[in-house]
Amino acid sequence: MSEQVKRTRSATEERPIRVAVITVSDRAYQGIYKDESGPKVAAAFPKDLYEVVITKIVPDEIKAIANEIINCVDNERVDVVVTTGGAGCSARDVTPDATASVLHREVIGFSEVIRLANRDKNPNLILSRGVSGIRNQSVIINLPGNPENALLAIESVLPAIPHCIKTVRQQRPSKRASSTTSGSTLHGQKSGTHLSSKTKTR
Repeated sequence: MSEQVKRTRSATEERPIRVAVITVSDRAYQGIYKDESGPKVAAAFPKDLYEVVITKIVPDEIKAIANEIINCVDNERVDVVVTTGGAGCSARDVTPDATASVLHREVIGFSEVIRLANRDKNPNLILSRGVSGIRNQSVIINLPGNPENALLAIESVLPAIPHCIKTVRQQRPSKRASSTTSGSTLHGQKSGTHLSSKTKTR
């Protein structure tokens, strides 16, 4: 086991970091093409520190994305939710909007690093509208949809995730953060409310 893994394992108190990977894509959801980004992102998490417990594909719809994030955090109690896809500038790229509606606090550094750390390899990464932050005691990070860009993005922020998890695990959830009905209003409903929408498991 590497020294870095030993340090990060100590930082997270030995318990594996539970991860959910959500692919956001109309065409992958409809089965028009095979999802490549989700598996590539899931494989990037070192198995001796992380456990990927959920992989899902959802369409490019705000309700579907918000629902799945809420389910992963509030019901499945994962430590990290990463989304891949829907973070660009087109009209159907609504992942950042859905994510922002269910966050309790922003952690903008993750998204800043994703946009800037790899700009020499792919200048288009600065066009990502991805957001990142905390809901309850879970970290949520938006990644690009292109498989290679998604891999560059997750690799650029992996070193900071264990310390962030350690920090949120140590804090006592506030009454606001622990409520599953807290958050920003989404289409006239509280974002924590489970919105009716279908998701699909790979």
